[in-house]
Order: sequence, then C-alpha cells, then structure tokens
Amino acid sequence: MKLKFWGVRGSIPSPIQSQPISQKIVAALTEAGRTGVNLQNKEAVEAFVAGLPFTVNSTIGGNTTCLTLESTDQLIIFDAGSGMRELGRYLMTREFAEGKGRAAIFFTHTHWDHIQGFPFFVPAFIPGNEFDVYHVHPYVPDVLNDQMDSRVFPAQFAALGATFRFHKMDVGETVSLGAFSISNIELQHPGKAYAYRVEKGEDVVVLATDGEYKRLDHPSLKQYIDFYRDADMLIFDAQFSVRESFIKEDWGHSSGLIGADIARAAKVKRLVLFHHDPTSTDDEIMAALQQTREYLTHHDRRGPVMVDVAREGWEVVFNSAGDFQVEEANVDGLICLHLFGQFDARATETFMRSIVRVGQAHQNETIVLNMAGLQEISVAGVRALLEARGDVYNLAIVNVPPNVYRVMELSGTVDFFAIYPGLSDVPH
Repeated sequence: MKLKFWGVRGSIPSPIQSQPISQKIVAALTEAGRTGVNLQNKEAVEAFVAGLPFTVNSTIGGNTTCLTLESTDQLIIFDAGSGMRELGRYLMTREFAEGKGRAAIFFTHTHWDHIQGFPFFVPAFIPGNEFDVYHVHPYVPDVLNDQMDSRVFPAQFAALGATFRFHKMDVGETVSLGAFSISNIELQHPGKAYAYRVEKGEDVVVLATDGEYKRLDHPSLKQYIDFYRDADMLIFDAQFSVRESFIKEDWGHSSGLIGADIARAAKVKRLVLFHHDPTSTDDEIMAALQQTREYLTHHDRRGPVMVDVAREGWEVVFNSAGDFQVEEANVDGLICLHLFGQFDARATETFMRSIVRVGQAHQNETIVLNMAGLQEISVAGVRALLEARGDVYNLAIVNVPPNVYRVMELSGTVDFFAIYPGLSDVPH
C-alpha cells in the first residue's frame, strides 16, 4: 500500500512567504558559488539542487490535514483539510474525472482545519463517483452540509453530483474495507478526536493527529501504547514543543519528544512528526526533528525508532513482502540513505542507481547508509555494498540489524566497511 501526504499543517493553512523563499534562493546560490557549480550546465544544476538540504530545495508545505492510503483496489482518504483540494486535482486525472471513482473518507474530527478542503474537492461534484464516509462523531454529515450553506459558500452539499454514504462508527469499532482493517481510539482533544490504526497484511500505519497526553505515567499512556504497538509508522501530532504542550494545557496537541517516548514504548518502527504549527518555519520544523532524533539517541544509541517529518507530496510505499526501498534524507548535515526491505539480487540495481546519483551530487562528502529498516541481505547485496565504495568519497554504515551483520561476517567483509552503532557516532 502507498501512503501520501496532501496536507500536513494544523489550525489554518500557512503558505510560505516571500522572505523564506528569498532565503532559500540565497542559500542555494551561496552554496553553488562555494562548490563551483557550473550554472550553465542544466544537468549539473539539477544534480546540485537535488543534493541540497531539504530546507533549501523544498518546503514542508502549508495545507492542512489530508492523507491517503491506497492499494490496487482501494483508496482511503483521511480528513478533508485544505490539502484535499490538491488531492482532488490529482484524482481528476484518473477515473474520477469520468465519474467512475470509488473512495472511503475517514474523519478524525470536524475542526475547521480538517474539513475546510471538502467544498473544493472537485471529484465530489462529478456524477457517478461514490464516497463512503466513516466517522465516530455523529454530526459529521451535518457539519459538511452546514459548511456549504449558501451564506458562506456558493455551492451547496445537496447539489453535489457524487454519491455519499455515511457510516457512523462506535468508539473502538473495527471496519473492514477489502484487505484493509481500520480501528479507532479516542484522543484527548477539545470536542474529541480519534486516531486510526490501519492494517493491511503485516503492514500497520497509525494516524494519531490532534491528541494531547496530559498525564505521562504508564497507566495513563497504556491504552495508546497498546493501540500504536508495532506500527510500521506512527503519524503523530507534534504541533507544540514540550514546553508549549505543558503551558498550553487543554489545547489538544503534543510534541515530538512525547511522541518519541510513546513510540519507543510501543516498539514503533518509524515516528512521523505531523500537524505542524502554522507559525513554524521549515527550519524550525526541521530543528524539532533533529531534537527528537537527538533525544532518542540518549535512550538507545542504535536508534531503533526512525523519525521523519511529514511534508506535502511525500509518498511512502509499504510492502509486507519485503520489497527493497531507498529513501534519501539530510540528517544533521549528513547525507543518509535509508534502506528498507530485502537487499537481494533484485534490489541491487535500485541501490546502485541511488548510490551513484547521491555520490555524484555530494562529491567529497560522507554518505551514510542507515540499515535500520533492512529485513535481510543476500551476498548479492553485500557485493553491491562493496561496489558502492567506489562511487562515493567516504561510505559509513549505521544501525546494522544483527541478522544483516551476521551475513556480512559470513561473507568475510565486515572489515571492508566503516560501521557505527548509530548516526551520532559517525565522524563529521
């Protein structure tokens, strides 16, 4: 299944302003001058831009909450924040433009930042499209209707061309949609919000936005830890810093560090910081990411919980069959390639393509391979690692799972590599 983020902000849309854009341009040009990039060579410029830190060559995004999970036969939409408008534009390039689209929509709650994109969701206006809406709050149908009242919006809900079927769920109820199983739990939030746990085969994703954890003792957190347990990804409300979460009690939001504690206790594989404060800049959000990663290293130097930030347009593919994936990230100035799945003969081409591209974009820099997400490695994978050393200036490997390390031992290649317990141990 594939997860995609269409809106990642909380409270209100927050488009990037002109000053941060100018700062990104200045930073990029300054780095280009320092490294001597040939600005007349388009390919060289593209490679240079691709290698810039995320905060320079991109942006977190300013739309409010909307996510999708999709398999070959099922599309599930979570919340209808302003990001839903862009989702609708994308769906209009597919069967939804012909009135042949089918999707389910789950609402965590109906605060404005989670519904305001719905009136601009074009597929809802197309006759023939069908949407099954799932909600725990009983008033969701009324809220969507009232939001499109003629006094505040030119088109009314009753005039929508698509078919909508509403399904009221109970707290704790599990819904089955094809191969998906979706359960919920109540979160502490003004008016209540609900987290969703989505399971498909062995893959588990939890969306826990708009939740506050006022009591951090184990008995109080146990129900959440149990609900989040063993998730491949926990998408967690990190709108506040820890200090803000203490001061702004009853506002209904949490922080990355609290999420880190819960993720560790629940043995979550990857924590994703989400529902970013509308006043936070890209740099401030990335600083919160770095603080969360640093906090985790003080607990476990191997860093078993990976941490990322949600950003618009980010896609993550989950495959319980173990298909190989490579994701690039800039972590505290280190260029990292995160490896996931089974590193076997089928994966070597994908790996080498990534390592060559990154090596060319980051000449004379250390490239770190984070193996925390690897399920296994074959001799073909070990061979690809050896070949990779010729394509990068300096190659470091971190977070090697015991079974992967054992294969490297059996192949007699451990001493060929610079292997470190975690990212914080890699020399800068």
